[in-house]
Amino acid sequence: MRAFRDQAAERFRSVQDRICAFVDSENGTTFREDSWNYDKGEGGGRTRIYESGQLLEKGGVNFSAIWGSSLPSAAAAGFAVPEKTPFFATGVSLVLHPRNPHAPTVHLNIRYFEAGDVYWFGGGVDLTPYYPEESMVVDFHRTLKKFCGDMHRDYGAYKRACDEYFLIKHRQEARGVGGLFFDHLRGPREEELAFVEALGLLFPDLYRPFAALKNKPFTDAQRQFQLHRRSRYAEFNLVYDRGTLFGLQSGGRSESILMSLPPLCRWVYDFTPEPGSPEARLTDYFLRPREWA
Repeated sequence: MRAFRDQAAERFRSVQDRICAFVDSENGTTFREDSWNYDKGEGGGRTRIYESGQLLEKGGVNFSAIWGSSLPSAAAAGFAVPEKTPFFATGVSLVLHPRNPHAPTVHLNIRYFEAGDVYWFGGGVDLTPYYPEESMVVDFHRTLKKFCGDMHRDYGAYKRACDEYFLIKHRQEARGVGGLFFDHLRGPREEELAFVEALGLLFPDLYRPFAALKNKPFTDAQRQFQLHRRSRYAEFNLVYDRGTLFGLQSGGRSESILMSLPPLCRWVYDFTPEPGSPEARLTDYFLRPREWA
């Protein structure tokens, strides 16, 4: 088992490198790396942060691989395994918050988890636009559908799971236009590892068309709407996101866990967009689950 853990961690580390090379090229700057050790067990990670650049206002591409002798009680209950079970977790997680409101926020993660004799893989990718272009949303989903078909996976099931998971329940509002979400994949380890690795390596092709919007002109009103919508992103991550909750429950490094939060956002009391405006179309049309592909 240790050999497989090492292999998974090494391949995930390579995914992080490939994604960062793409982000560097689009952003015109490189990341600031923070290497850390897991002080409640073994292992650690590499947090790579972008805080400025041609594309990004803030972004992070994280890798971690940690071992622990005792799964924390809250996490054990969530994963339905006995308390004090030894565990191993490794993965890559990214969130990019572009400066330009026309470019969407994007999230991707791939992970492998092991607790005692139980193991599973999980991950996904989803898009949170502010001023979306429908053709680009359709192309994003069609690329994911083709990817799933090539990998003999059920795009429809993963897409529905994404729509259900990334729901801001207290507002009954989708976080974005969806993508893929899957968890507790327990097929042959090598097969599942190849699948999640391939999703990580697909990221540059998925996001390149959106990164090209970084120089599109925008107004201050559009910027203010972007900051308003970012508050919804923060609400989801702090209240519902399983990765955030597990990281904090397991005593993970809070700076790395919370790097997904946007640098700036606005909570506007009872915000109501003007009927028929692009801002109203976001919630009235784009944030309703659709068969985009």
